[in-house]
Amino acid sequence: MNSKLKWATGIGLTVAAIAAFFPFHIFEAALNDQFSAQILQKTGLESHIGGRIALSLLPRPRARLEDVTVRNSAGSVVFQTPFMKADLRILPLIAGRFELEALTLIGPQLTVTADSEGAGTTSPTPSAAQISELAKFGVLTIAGGQLAWQAKGEAPRVIVSEIDGIFDPRNLPAQLSFVGSTVWNGERGSIEALVGKPRQFLERGVSPATLKIVSRIADVTFDGTVQGGAKWQLDGHIAGASSRPREAMQKLRFNPAIPGELAKAAVSGTLKMTQQSLAISDVNLALDKNNFRGSLALRFDGKRPLLSATLASPSLAYTAEQGVTLPLRNDRQWSREPLPLSALALVDMDLRLSAQKAQLGRLALSSAGMAILVTDGKLDMSLGAAQAYGGRVKGQFVLTPVVDGRDLKGNLSFTNVDMGAFLRDVSRTPRITGTASGEISLQSSGDTVAQHAETVDGKLRITVKNGELAGIDAEQALRRSEKRPLSVPAEVRIGSTSFQSAEVAADISNGIVALDKGHISGYGVGLDVGGSFNLPEQSLRLDIGVSPARRPEAMPNASKGSILNFNLNGPWDNPNFILDTDSLIRRSEAAAALLGAQIKPPAPPEPLPAAISPDAAGASAD
Repeated sequence: MNSKLKWATGIGLTVAAIAAFFPFHIFEAALNDQFSAQILQKTGLESHIGGRIALSLLPRPRARLEDVTVRNSAGSVVFQTPFMKADLRILPLIAGRFELEALTLIGPQLTVTADSEGAGTTSPTPSAAQISELAKFGVLTIAGGQLAWQAKGEAPRVIVSEIDGIFDPRNLPAQLSFVGSTVWNGERGSIEALVGKPRQFLERGVSPATLKIVSRIADVTFDGTVQGGAKWQLDGHIAGASSRPREAMQKLRFNPAIPGELAKAAVSGTLKMTQQSLAISDVNLALDKNNFRGSLALRFDGKRPLLSATLASPSLAYTAEQGVTLPLRNDRQWSREPLPLSALALVDMDLRLSAQKAQLGRLALSSAGMAILVTDGKLDMSLGAAQAYGGRVKGQFVLTPVVDGRDLKGNLSFTNVDMGAFLRDVSRTPRITGTASGEISLQSSGDTVAQHAETVDGKLRITVKNGELAGIDAEQALRRSEKRPLSVPAEVRIGSTSFQSAEVAADISNGIVALDKGHISGYGVGLDVGGSFNLPEQSLRLDIGVSPARRPEAMPNASKGSILNFNLNGPWDNPNFILDTDSLIRRSEAAAALLGAQIKPPAPPEPLPAAISPDAAGASAD
């Protein structure tokens, strides 16, 4: 070997060694063409490399490509990635061919664009041969990927970021799997997905599919079929559970005005999901301690999401201590904090609920059917003929948004309700018992509870049969007033008054409940009640007159027309009890004579004797 050949061989080996260990940037145009041809052949997609291409041979042949864009035949971008690493097959490379063995995408961005009908479009449909060719890529690794949604004419909105995982296409065309992690609106979770027949899926057919998502706030599994194409669809069985349901809904940018603590939730059923809607039939839904069966649906094709459901439960429990309560009172005053109703404007709802037994706050119902409708921020709640405390109750509550707050309209009617049992649950200290029937209608306006109390108007009509009025023994007081009237104040508030019927009618105007009629017909006495309740001030002013019953045999001295009057004034939770003492004194023969008696003033003192008068005292001193 002559010296020139030695020098040429040495230089060639040196260059080869350097090229083997360090990337070089020669033949970029040729590599670009080879890479683009490979992508087009295997996927039917066109690619463009906007940056540089670096090729290194050791420790294994690998190309590093910058600023890669993949487009479909219409020119729409399928995905972009700032960096791509391509592992090359050695033998084809020695033969001068550029064949891919595996790909790693670093920071790829996939944008799904919605067409005019709301369907998503990303790429054309690859052929069966191209689907089979994908397996030749080997494992596809994604690091720091991002999935975004874009409506036409709008900027892309990131919905899933930090996608890290591995696509395994080596079983193609049999199945395609992905295992990795993602971040959805700041919440990281792991994901496992399997498409059983990707060829059918990409050709707008139907493929078996499974999906499992595990995160800190919720776990979801799906097993069924997926239909590909622009109008994709999922059909199958879904099961999910969450230990933080409200936080999970916020991550999904979905915050319906659902009352309750919602400390945990679980759902399972048959799912049908498209881009515009989600429906679960044969659903089993658990919210805290409540279990429901029925159907559930969510639609996204209107101005706001629409949540609809028809659910039945053997037992429904919602207590104020566990739920979302309104700020009613602060320091014995109505709250002036704005009502927390902003969530009503976020999601429309159509909920139909039925329960064999229902505990709503302190109220116990059975065979209850309820409807909750929310439309454009307007809340309409109705209770249809539920059984309660031995009777039946129905009502409606409507809250309508206006410029300066909310207009409220409500009505409640009840028949043959056990008033004692009802008040024991509501106030724990029932003042009246009996079987009650009546109706109440109200309307008010405002942004706070105090404003509604100040503006409330309406009517109420209530009748109670065969009951007792606790805290006053009117019959005994009336008897005492004939024989021992001065003992009435000490005895009138001991015991109770039995009655056959009680009727109350009132008009409500600007928070003042004015009694038009208030009469209690007892077995031995009758009570007439007049006055008013002041809702804004939470006070009352009642004038009560006690008279003998109309039946002559009820009172021995009924012909005398005995009447006893007293008043209740002050705060309604602790009013002052005031008797007409003058009338009691007049009824006492011993004290009546003293009532009008004049007490003479004492006689003035007689003048001092002259000997010790001031003048005399001064003269004697001189």
